[in-house]
Amino acid sequence: MATIAVKDKYAEVLTTLGDLQTAVDLALQRYTIEQITTKIDELKRREAIYQDKYGLEYPTFAQSISKDETFINHIETNVSKQWEIDLADWEFCHKGIKDWTQQLQTLLLT
Repeated sequence: MATIAVKDKYAEVLTTLGDLQTAVDLALQRYTIEQITTKIDELKRREAIYQDKYGLEYPTFAQSISKDETFINHIETNVSKQWEIDLADWEFCHKGIKDWTQQLQTLLLT
C-alpha cells in the first residue's frame, strides 16, 4: 500500500463528514473509473476511424493483411500506402480497449 498526502483542507472536511480513509478510497475509485472510461472512449474513437477508413473490423483486417497479397495490393492502391503504420496504431487501440476494459471490470468487481 502506498502512502499519499492529503491536503489539510480536504482532510478536515472529509473527517467531519465521516471516515477519512473511506472517503479517500471512494474518491480514488471514482477518479480511476473516470480515467479508464475516458481512455477506453479515446481508443474506441481512434479504432472507429480506422474501421471506417478500411471498411473492416480490426481482426478481419489483420487476418487479411497477414494472408492475402491481393488484399494488400488493393489496400495500397485504393486506400492507403501507409496501412502498416495504421495497422500498428489500430492494433494498439484494439488491444488497449480489451486491456483497459479488463482493468475496469477487475476494479469494479473488487
